[in-house]
Amino acid sequence: MKHTPNLFSRARWLTLCAVLLLPLASCTKKGAAETKEVETAEKKDENLVTLTKENLEHTKIELQPASLGSLEITLKAAGRLSENLNKTAKVVSTLEGRLTKLNFDLNDRVKANEVLALVQTPELLGRALEVKAPIDGIITDRRSTPGELVSKETQIYTISDPSDLWVIAEIKERDISAVKIGQQASFAVLAYPGEEFRGKIVRVGNRVEDDSRTLEVRIEVSNADGRLKPGMFADVEIVTTVQKDVLVIPDTALQTNGEEVIAFVALGEGKFEKRTVKTGMEQRGRVQVLEGIKEGEQVVATGSFILKSELLKAALGDDD
Repeated sequence: MKHTPNLFSRARWLTLCAVLLLPLASCTKKGAAETKEVETAEKKDENLVTLTKENLEHTKIELQPASLGSLEITLKAAGRLSENLNKTAKVVSTLEGRLTKLNFDLNDRVKANEVLALVQTPELLGRALEVKAPIDGIITDRRSTPGELVSKETQIYTISDPSDLWVIAEIKERDISAVKIGQQASFAVLAYPGEEFRGKIVRVGNRVEDDSRTLEVRIEVSNADGRLKPGMFADVEIVTTVQKDVLVIPDTALQTNGEEVIAFVALGEGKFEKRTVKTGMEQRGRVQVLEGIKEGEQVVATGSFILKSELLKAALGDDD
């Protein structure tokens, strides 16, 4: 009976301690949460660049919205321009005789049924045979001279219509499965730097060359202005796949920050937020965005380097 009061007193003492410590634990949790909120705010501020109205007036900042678009997967190949053989004709005499006159020379334009040459033949009893143009076009080759004896196999001229040409592209063996008739293609030539010409695949070869291990693909090209010439070399890109409805931004919006790829999004009132961006395909000045930016957000397309510099200056100032 002497020990009962001591046990009762100890229990009351433990209860009292628990009651006193409970507010202290609550304060500790609240303090940790507040610390986390402050750290989050500080981290967010580290990603912000603020320009004054005066700075904006003297800084070239251009915005573009992140938007959905289409990107093309292309295959590059070497090629050369050629006459369209479906619009090319060899001119020969239908009778044997002596070639007495040529009415046209290289690069002359002729029309169908126009008299190109005269052939004196005994079969016409002294009357000259008129050799006529089979098609409209330009004389691309001349093989004979006046006074020459010609037979039915002698080629006098070659005429080709230059308004349509072929590009013969050499496709590497490993890429053959990606190429199909009907695919769009573009190409560039040395004569016109910076310009792009377009055509369409109309035929795929059926034999791989033994030495080069390449397959010939024929691309039909419009040449109404006559600027393209057979024999020119061409750098060809064939569109093998089109990815639609992908989020794209201009490639000028991207900067590197260490190992990060970053872009800046306008928040309004001179504020710009740095975003770490994960990118996908790139094509003709546009980049696919996989993570970091949402559709419709205004991205800094011009001036992102200036914002990056401001961000780095702010970080160096904090270190000091």
